[in-house]
Amino acid sequence: MTMPLDPELLAAFLPEWQAMAARLGEAKDAAAAQPVLDGLRAMAEAMELASLKAMLDGAVLDPFDPAQAAGLAGALARRAAAIAAAGADAPAAEAAPPAGPETPAASRVRTLVVDDSGIMRRLLRDILASDPDFEVVGEAADGEMGLAAMHRLTPDLTLLDIEMPVLDGMGALRRWALEGSGAVVIVSSAARPGSPTALEARRLGAAAIVGKPSGALSLDIAERGALLLRAARRAAGLPA
Repeated sequence: MTMPLDPELLAAFLPEWQAMAARLGEAKDAAAAQPVLDGLRAMAEAMELASLKAMLDGAVLDPFDPAQAAGLAGALARRAAAIAAAGADAPAAEAAPPAGPETPAASRVRTLVVDDSGIMRRLLRDILASDPDFEVVGEAADGEMGLAAMHRLTPDLTLLDIEMPVLDGMGALRRWALEGSGAVVIVSSAARPGSPTALEARRLGAAAIVGKPSGALSLDIAERGALLLRAARRAAGLPA
């Protein structure tokens, strides 16, 4: 059972945490980000905020992806704001311990899949089904439907395509950055590492960007599936 936090202590903690998260988002490389991560980790430990500590413990910054720190910073800022609004470190996917084959349903990472291709949604569901720590709680075929499902289901994690009708993934991501919850992993071949789209997605708070498998019978299905699960586990604060 989660214990409520002291309101005065929480009020003092939040602006300091958000300022530190902003510094993390401005870090130019992994070396510059590391001391900020250490400071955030010390703050989370001092406040005994397990969900924030789990997110930081699972963070491994890629030295070749300077925008990654911005995505992590956004996720940390949103989590802290949610904690402040709730007045407690409510149980969440980020705080879930590593699970074995018999992962209780309540401990699984509740995941939403947003992609306009029914075949790709099925493929992503099958990849997630291979990891007992994940549970797919919903699907959506475009960005507008995805945002509606986010509000309705409040998933811990959303897998989001970029190229979709009605509202594309970048449009959905911009709105999620203002009003959404949980973490987002972009699953798309339209956001190659270092591209303007990938950098903007990171700036908006995407936890990771991975390429789509070519198809269920393609030669890259095993490799892409493993990369996707690794990114999803890190985004959810689980050991990769």
